[in-house]
Amino acid sequence: MRSHPCLPSSAPPPFRLAPLLIAVITLLGTAMPAIAWQAAPTPAAPAGFSKAETEHARIYVETGGESDAEGFARSWGILVDDALDQLATFLPPLHDKIEVYVYVSDASYAKAIAGTLRPEPDAVDVLANPGVGDVAVDLPALSRSTPLEAENALRHALAHVAARAASHDRVPPGIDEGLAAYFERPVEARMARHAALVQNARAGGRLLTWTDLNGEIRPDVEPTVFLATTYSMVAFLIDRHGPRALGQFIVSLGNDPDWERALHDAYGQELSELEAEWNENLPVWMTGGWRANLLAAFDLQPARDLLAQGHYATARRELENSLRLFTDLNDDAGIATVQALMQETDIGLQAETSMSQAQAALEQHDYDRAQALIAQARGQYGRLTTTREPRELLETYDALARSGVQAEADLTRARQQSARWVDFPVARAAALSAGTAYAQLGDADGAGRAVALLDEIDGRQRRLVLLCTGLALLCAVWLALWQRARADASLDWQR
Repeated sequence: MRSHPCLPSSAPPPFRLAPLLIAVITLLGTAMPAIAWQAAPTPAAPAGFSKAETEHARIYVETGGESDAEGFARSWGILVDDALDQLATFLPPLHDKIEVYVYVSDASYAKAIAGTLRPEPDAVDVLANPGVGDVAVDLPALSRSTPLEAENALRHALAHVAARAASHDRVPPGIDEGLAAYFERPVEARMARHAALVQNARAGGRLLTWTDLNGEIRPDVEPTVFLATTYSMVAFLIDRHGPRALGQFIVSLGNDPDWERALHDAYGQELSELEAEWNENLPVWMTGGWRANLLAAFDLQPARDLLAQGHYATARRELENSLRLFTDLNDDAGIATVQALMQETDIGLQAETSMSQAQAALEQHDYDRAQALIAQARGQYGRLTTTREPRELLETYDALARSGVQAEADLTRARQQSARWVDFPVARAAALSAGTAYAQLGDADGAGRAVALLDEIDGRQRRLVLLCTGLALLCAVWLALWQRARADASLDWQR
């Protein structure tokens, strides 16, 4: 066979090159998307906006205001990232960074959210899915809020973004709004108002059903009533079944738009059964159960603060909620952190018990036991890393115990020395010191024993004085008689 004129005579025939060319093209075809993705630059800031990035967010701040994107990121970036990390424990992580658009005037914010397809029940300063970007922020309104109000506005919107993305925008309105409200930091006054509104609606026969809450058409009720009822629904689902089941339900909506069927698949119960359990639980929830918010247990700082203040029992109750949350989410790192803190609370409770027992021993005037318990408490406090020992109280208890032990030693020494009349002065001084110490400690029994010994020593001294006085008188009489007898019996040796 003749060789191709453009190829050297040693080159293989063209048909033999075909497999090699196909393989090269295939490899290039699979590698090019990855190369293109790695090389793709991050989106530039739109005209009229400054830009900053955090781990999970791109922040665009409208120019013309006092703050820029870097300033907003410094103030709120960590909060945004932490909130998205928490949501990612029971909802799928977002595929890309969210885009937060911050507007520096109320007018520009109102214009930006005018076309939103999912408005909030009531006016808000931070809106999810406004049409441009993932979150829109009214910076002047946010600045007028308290730090907690501003944080909750951002957490509320971020929960919407995560739930809608996880469900392919199919999460029903009641679940969507209830989860966003439940994801906020607990504010007792607001939660109590939710409970009161639900209680009034239930008492008046106007309690919304789950079908009402999750229908395509929002019920014709006050926004606050709608929000309170959705909050109670999600609070029931999370408190009874945990956040992971709720996350599975929301994710399943991406494949099955029938929310009632998806609810059954996630919880293994019909809608009517779950709703009946919710209705049955409402009296408990309305009379105090509303204070519980399992998602608030993500934040371990309140428990750490309680530990630092020495409120070990309260800290343990907080940590038990966190342990339940992290266990439900299979979060091994969170479980390990909570267990380490719970060990601190156990040691702290043991130290408090030792201190209480030491106080009881002091009250019962058992000074040796009190000293041992105080030493035990010092050792337990020394093992704590988050709490300083109550040094002043320990020193006070220790001084009282040492004073009692010393008084007992003085009284014992006085009793021993009182056996010899030559040691009476030393014995009396020791008994007097013991009695004074017992009196200062409020130890009536010890003071009584010291007084009794003093009386005994004084009695012995009196008897000794009387004995010596009697002997002296006897000697004086004898000398007088002897002197008289000697004077009357003059001897005349010259007779």
